Amino acid sequence: MHASELLRTIESAGGALWVNGDSLGYRLPESESSLVDELRTRKWELLDLLRERPPMPAGVRLVHWEPVPAPVRINRWMTVLDTENFIRITLEQIDARLNGIDWKAGNWTLSELMERLEAVGAFVALVDDRQRLQ
Repeated sequence: MHASELLRTIESAGGALWVNGDSLGYRLPESESSLVDELRTRKWELLDLLRERPPMPAGVRLVHWEPVPAPVRINRWMTVLDTENFIRITLEQIDARLNGIDWKAGNWTLSELMERLEAVGAFVALVDDRQRLQ
């Protein structure tokens, strides 16, 4: 199994992988516990893949990562010309929204911000879904 497939399998099952210095942190659902040996084998490839991703704000987890190359038309009035920068800024807006700084979130709702990320191939979920009500 390639590192990208392994990462996708774990995330789609509700697990998580993260970078901690030169260590690979992981949380696996019981159904995927057999993948621990594969994680050890692919550690360095996985670390490289994870380092390409922007850090997630507290309370947000990445569900699926497959950024769409620019330009991406979000709606009639918005075209994204730099996908990586758009993702980074939108994640900052989500963090601001979760911390009650509405103006810094562009007065977008959490749902709207998450939909904007989905439009460019970055699918995120809230760790505590009750936060979506903010």
